[in-house]
Amino acid sequence: MTNYTIQRWLPLLFLVSLILQTSLLMAKTGTGLEIDNPQQVYVVYTVEPDGVDQGEFEAIIDNQLSQANIQQNPRDDAQLFLRVEEHAGEYLLYLDFNRTMQYSVDGKSYNKDGFVWGRYVKDIADIDELNEDVEFLINEFIEEYSKANKL
Repeated sequence: MTNYTIQRWLPLLFLVSLILQTSLLMAKTGTGLEIDNPQQVYVVYTVEPDGVDQGEFEAIIDNQLSQANIQQNPRDDAQLFLRVEEHAGEYLLYLDFNRTMQYSVDGKSYNKDGFVWGRYVKDIADIDELNEDVEFLINEFIEEYSKANKL
């Protein structure tokens, strides 16, 4: 190879190297769902509408978590929040995962609770649809959580 050929290909090789390094870094980046002792999750329920049975949601979530070999146990560092509201005759459903996160500033390490995953569904017409949406969201959470924690 001549010097001219090497000089011509050098920018392309640099670009390919940069792309590979970036994709490797992105592959190692966490989702925020990773926690210690991931076989245990604490679920917090907030069901505001009168006449909506929180027990149905608890049964759906208990069943799906059990199938994934995840148990519900109280813990301070990670909680899954299920919230149901009613507005204008329709339901709103929120499922959010909160955990203690660690970050560094100026060489100091800090801990802070924060939401790292969340989904919501609006315009839910009835209880049957609400239960289906709870099951759909908990399954999505379990899939991503299990993958992040290699369960």
